[in-house]
Amino acid sequence: MISSLQWEEIPSSGTAKSCAIFLHGRGTDGEDLMPLAEAFNLPELRFVFPHAPFPCPDLPGGRMWFGPASEGTPGISKSQYLLSGLIEKLIQGDEENPGIKAEKIFLLGFSQGAVMALDVGLRFPERLGGIAALSGFMSAPEVLMEEKSQASLSVPVLLLHGTEDQVVRIEGSRRAYALLSKAGYDVQIKEYRMAHQIIGDEIALLRNEMIKYLSLPE
Repeated sequence: MISSLQWEEIPSSGTAKSCAIFLHGRGTDGEDLMPLAEAFNLPELRFVFPHAPFPCPDLPGGRMWFGPASEGTPGISKSQYLLSGLIEKLIQGDEENPGIKAEKIFLLGFSQGAVMALDVGLRFPERLGGIAALSGFMSAPEVLMEEKSQASLSVPVLLLHGTEDQVVRIEGSRRAYALLSKAGYDVQIKEYRMAHQIIGDEIALLRNEMIKYLSLPE
């Protein structure tokens, strides 16, 4: 069984003081979201793109964070543990990279990756810089709200979703918004006339939010 996540990386232009972790969707891998780094054009930001730990049975070469939601999302606890470990490793640093403060780490996920961003970011014991969930939902939302960390209550959360998404219905983000608002989070929801995808308007919004949350130069 895998004991740690593997990832791709785009380093910052200098010593990284902030980091963005991008979590891919089902059936791809960490490389799938790497082109977004160029689109964001934030050279002082370190970009990390983890590969999900499980092979995707119906898509050779693809990875997934958990199994079918209809079966109770098997494997999600393992992915949660591994992703939390990755965040802790980035905070601690190593011989090649100095540690990054938790509040300077932005967690972004698309589809299954969005589920993981919420699942891990809201439980993480330290305050992260921000969480963005694109085209996702909450897995076991009532349990997640019970297990959320006190530190996460001050983390800004951004939910983005397409009104024409036929893969992950927009009701998932709307329900997450309702629960997070009720719990007292600083949460925004933005709906776009699009399918299961990432569009330029989302990237522009996310770039502005990351600059604000992480205190990055424009």
